[in-house]
Amino acid sequence: MKVKKERKNKIPSNICRPDEGAFSLEIKEEHLSSSQEEDIQFQQKQKQKRDKKNLKKNNTVKWTIKITIITLILALIFSFASEYAGLLHYSMSIILLILLISFSIVADAIGVAVTSCDPEPIYAMASRKEPASRQALLLVRNAEKVSNICCDVIGDICSIVSGACLIIIITKMTVNLESNIQLIMNIIFSSIVAAITVGGKAIMKDIAVNKSKDLVMITAKFMSIFYNPKEKPKRKRKK
Repeated sequence: MKVKKERKNKIPSNICRPDEGAFSLEIKEEHLSSSQEEDIQFQQKQKQKRDKKNLKKNNTVKWTIKITIITLILALIFSFASEYAGLLHYSMSIILLILLISFSIVADAIGVAVTSCDPEPIYAMASRKEPASRQALLLVRNAEKVSNICCDVIGDICSIVSGACLIIIITKMTVNLESNIQLIMNIIFSSIVAAITVGGKAIMKDIAVNKSKDLVMITAKFMSIFYNPKEKPKRKRKK
């Protein structure tokens, strides 16, 4: 009889106690809430990445439009200068040709110097508020755009316009000569101009890489004559 009573008092193992069931529900709720938080964080990160990509695309489109307009304006100015110099004595065209070649070489060196310059010394100079340091900092921060303008835009325009200028010079110098001599003179002078341009760029690139900081500071000092960025006013902290 005693054995039967003990058996009746025993609780089956497969039935959960009320306390255990409530605890398991709390664990499930915590697990669901943590998984939901992870999903929300993941979605936020994905949204931030998409926003960054869209912003980069918009900036790229804006910069492309700006650089196209700048190139058009510069090309018009240089083309007009070469055509106007062609109306005068060919010595004016020679002076313009020398200026174009020099300008192309210097601009290419500035583009290389800005991209290869270490920004830490520039930041240190800007913190000490040294002259032209803010202009140098602006150049280093926008190194890609500066390189695009100096190496691509100015370089391409100067090469095209210098070629047109050279044709004007040779045509005026060889007016009374035969067509074969004109052709030979054109080939010789074109080769000389190309060699001087490429050789000058090679020499200046070496200087730009080794002395990038000095060249950036020289450019910044020249830039400070025309452009002086203002410091942003510091916000007052609320007490």
